Amino acid sequence: MSEIKTLSSQEIYSNQWMRLKEDRIERADGSHGVYSVIEKPDFAVIVPVAEGHIWVVEQYRYPLGKRTIELPQGSWELSPDADPIAVARGELVEETGLLANSMTQIGYQKLAQGYSSQGYHIWLATDFVASTQNLDVEEVGLTCRRMQVAEFEALIAEGKISDATSVTAFLLAKLKGFV
Repeated sequence: MSEIKTLSSQEIYSNQWMRLKEDRIERADGSHGVYSVIEKPDFAVIVPVAEGHIWVVEQYRYPLGKRTIELPQGSWELSPDADPIAVARGELVEETGLLANSMTQIGYQKLAQGYSSQGYHIWLATDFVASTQNLDVEEVGLTCRRMQVAEFEALIAEGKISDATSVTAFLLAKLKGFV
């Protein structure tokens, strides 16, 4: 049973990456309000590991005004219905230059369910073949490197890896015994 009834919905803004809508709502107690929702396609995040190492990317994040360390991840905005494993394989090779012979689905999480329905598919990538990194225009300056899993964990504990998607994906992989 829904606790909130949508009375009307209006698109406020959209581009190829996202849509913002504003809904007029009625709460269970009869009071009215406004709820803003961001709609974005689901994406994939990849946990690439081998022999006690994990591959990470570092890139400039405009909203933060600095470079951040993250797991490889992304979506295909122009193909929102693409198979999640195809997106994961594509993003992995695009950002790291690694082709994974083995991809195992770890799980699915929601990114920010307080204001968006966007979620992400989490994949474990193993058994690599080197290929060519193929960055798109938004990823200019992205670098990739391999580090020990223990270093990755320490960077999380120190707050130097603050991307919630990367932290959650790694934690879920570890809890399920993949790392």
